[in-house]
Formats: sequence, C-alpha cells, structure tokens
Amino acid sequence: MTERRVSLFVAGTKGANLLRALFDGPDAPAPGFFPLAQVHLVTSYSSSGLSHDPRAEIMEICRRHGLLYRDRHELKTTDYAASDLVLLAGWQYLLPDIDDRFIVFHDSLLPHLRGFNPTVTALILGDRRVGVTAFRPDEGVDTGPVYGQEALAIGETARIGEVYEALGGAYARLARRLVERAAMGSLAATPQDHSAATYSLWRNEDDYTIDWTGAASAIRRFVDAVSWPYLGARTRYRGAEIRIDRVMEIPDLRFPLRQPGKIWTLSGNGEGADVVCGEGMLRILAARTPDAQPVRFTSLRQRLGE
Repeated sequence: MTERRVSLFVAGTKGANLLRALFDGPDAPAPGFFPLAQVHLVTSYSSSGLSHDPRAEIMEICRRHGLLYRDRHELKTTDYAASDLVLLAGWQYLLPDIDDRFIVFHDSLLPHLRGFNPTVTALILGDRRVGVTAFRPDEGVDTGPVYGQEALAIGETARIGEVYEALGGAYARLARRLVERAAMGSLAATPQDHSAATYSLWRNEDDYTIDWTGAASAIRRFVDAVSWPYLGARTRYRGAEIRIDRVMEIPDLRFPLRQPGKIWTLSGNGEGADVVCGEGMLRILAARTPDAQPVRFTSLRQRLGE
C-alpha cells in the first residue's frame, strides 16, 4: 500500500461537518492523517445564505491540527499539484483542469436529486432515507460515475441541522473507505443509471416563504428543512417579516370555510399561535424578527403572510 497525499476542498456547513468528523470525531485518526493518507492542504471560502459562516470553523480546525490552509481566492493549481486525491465537499465553484484525482461528495444517493440543496429537497419531500455519493466529475450536473455511497435513515421530524451533522459522519466514513481503496490501487467507479435520475432546483431568498395554503404536514417539513444553519422559513405578521423557527402539527378543526394563514388562537402567553393551513393546523413554537428578537403574538385577528 502507498500512502496517499490528499487535498480537501471544503465549504459551507457540509464541508465543515466533514472536516470536523475527520479530525475531531470519535473515529478520527492521529492529527493530520487519514488512515493510509496525509492531508496536506485544505481550502475554503466564505458562504452566503446561512445564519453563520462555516469558514471560521474550517480555519480553526486547520489551525488546531496543523493543516495547511489556503483561501480559495489565494489558491493556485501548484498548491495541490502533488496531491494524489482531491476531495470536494460543499464546493460550489468550477475548477480548472479537473482530472481523475478529483472526487466530488454530493449529499444525495445519486442519481436521485442531482443538483442543488438535495438534502433540503429531501426533507421537504418527506424522504426517510438520505445519504452521500462520491463520484468522478464530468461535463454533466452530478452525472459522473460513482465511487461509493453511504446511506442514512432519518426520522419523520428530522431537522436540517441534525441531518447535516449526521451526514458529516457519513462523508468521513466514505472518504476513509475511498482513500484506503486508492492506497490499495482498487479505486473504481460505476456509471449511474441516468434513466432513474431526479433533480433538485437551486433555491434563493424567495424560496423561504411559507405557503399557508399547503398541508400542515408539508409546511412543518418545510420549516424543518430550511431551519438553522439556513435563515429560516419566513412569513409576515402584522405587516412585518418574521422567521418561523419551529412548529408542530396539532389536531385539525372543522372549518366549513377554510382561510389559510389565519390565526385561530394564541398560545404560551403570546409565544406561539395556532394557525389554519390549507389542510390541518400548526402551532408556532418559536419565531423571531429579522434582527433575531423573539416574536410575541399579541394580536389574534391576523392573517400570516399579509
């Protein structure tokens, strides 16, 4: 077996969770090393659309474990020219001169949910099985041949932060297996079944808005799917934007004329509100203003979203 030299291109929550699982997790090897490999370069960049910037944690892990760090804006191809493997997780930028050393980690079980934010989409859809796929990049969108996968079962009420944390361990386990196979000279990829492919669209700020005409179960999944580390599901209360952090489904009442978004009752001394949905009802458990102040629901005759 030949020790592999590895570069890690990691960004966002997914990249930070991978790095933490590799070097600070319960199965972490000696500082600075995979089994049969040495990490000699880590690169990252600032992320947008999150409630915090994971780059600071990535840099701190590198400092603590003596890993060489290069910001993406300072990175040169010569920095990783000597790498035997280049692993990418959470990376959202095109790179020049991609070759067979590059392995992309994508947070879905390809060919299911190629594209953007697949785990968010999976939670919104109510999928009970998520995972990560390592593949060789090609000219398509997540269409390259697969080196390996790691599946993860999740609960019905899973929230995105918890799932990303668990996926960090899945990323790390898969990365170690692939590095070991590469060291033994047995790293092979299998073509995807393109006929089974599904896709996940990109998301922006408009996609955080709650549609109260939906079913309570679907809205609850949506709130959980865009919660921390994302900015949170949004709606309007008394004409001002608020973010809904946590909700729960409650027993429905018979409204011959349903008017989704209307508050039915207040709960928890104004900390929550029971809301009529297109189907079913939800209780808001936690909400905040754009400047992170807790929302108190003091006005009953309000329709959320207006």
